Amino acid sequence: MAWLESTALAEWVRTSLVGYPTLLTAHSVGMAIMVGIVSVVDLRVAGWFERIPYTALDKLVRVAWYGLAANVVSGAAIFTSQATSYATSPTYLLKMGMVLGGVLAAAYMQPRLRREAADWVAGACVPQSLKLLAVVSLLMWLTAIVTGRLTAYL
Repeated sequence: MAWLESTALAEWVRTSLVGYPTLLTAHSVGMAIMVGIVSVVDLRVAGWFERIPYTALDKLVRVAWYGLAANVVSGAAIFTSQATSYATSPTYLLKMGMVLGGVLAAAYMQPRLRREAADWVAGACVPQSLKLLAVVSLLMWLTAIVTGRLTAYL
């Protein structure tokens, strides 16, 4: 981790006037896209917003993956600036676990929505296990956001 912190990228993120603010902005926008879209999908699968057809959500989920890509790139660059402290921070590690869980939930749900959602009527046919996964996904993303913010302070 010390080697990673000594790279030119890490130095740029740490010391330049634009490095950290630019990356943090990209990270925030990527998070808003990913978590915002996934939250709408999760809420719909959980039974809210019944007027939104499930099939309409597929195109949105595709956009969410661009938000994730922005987060991976910006987050990796930010990580280099304090790799040693992030790698040993329980708060950061919990955040990353929640992000991984949220991404896996979205990756599991997207193909199921694509295959099965046209047959679901007013939420009555949505499998209970998928509804539960949607609620767990929301909780994972909420935890990831909170722990991400707390990482700077704990």
